[in-house]
Amino acid sequence: MPSSVNPRRPRPTADPGRGSPSPPGSRRGYESPLRQRQAQQTRAAILDAAEQQFSAHGYVRTRLKDVAEQAGVSLATVKLAFGTKIDLLLGLWHRTLAGGTDDQAPVADRPWMRAALQADDPAAKLRQVAANSAMIKQRTAALARIITAAAAADDTAAELQAQMSREFYANQHSIIEDLHRRGQLHPELTVTQATDILFTLNNMQTYLLLVHERRWTPDHYQQWLTTTLQRELLLPDHENHSTRAT
Repeated sequence: MPSSVNPRRPRPTADPGRGSPSPPGSRRGYESPLRQRQAQQTRAAILDAAEQQFSAHGYVRTRLKDVAEQAGVSLATVKLAFGTKIDLLLGLWHRTLAGGTDDQAPVADRPWMRAALQADDPAAKLRQVAANSAMIKQRTAALARIITAAAAADDTAAELQAQMSREFYANQHSIIEDLHRRGQLHPELTVTQATDILFTLNNMQTYLLLVHERRWTPDHYQQWLTTTLQRELLLPDHENHSTRAT
């Protein structure tokens, strides 16, 4: 799942430490570091409360009012900071994906994705993809299950999940395109076929089946994904089994 998803029209920038959002096109003067820290702390408290509410009650049964009460802020502050409940869920996804930082950078701009794209050796590239997968899925698996349950009962959540899936596919396509451009992709595969394979093997559902249902360890999953991707996507002389993840 990707990080840069927004199924709704962007809202004006909101600062929980101020009275109202900025009108489009307006410019603010100097904002003190103290006010900025307070706004960041407020967002963090709201996201912490949302995580607990979503985990305990699910997305559909969670109310913004309950999130506000647990965070110790007003309902108006929650709406000012995040807008709607789906925006709050998306904000929590961004933070979880980033490992606890309130960072909404696209996946392509994150260091772990750049490391995979910039790797020259194809076996090393797919080894990095597998390492990224194990790391990110350990972070996001619980929230991904909340989103899946929400999508089954809420149209807006279903739209969010569908867009996340499309962006995840696009990220897999960028990896395959790079292999193809370098002449490292297996010649019997088209770019579309190879992207479909990577999308399926690297998918959250595959991780959940193997790690959560079949009780594989994350290290076992990473090793399996490394060797399977190398075998399925690369020419035999590009497979580097001596450097499998352990």
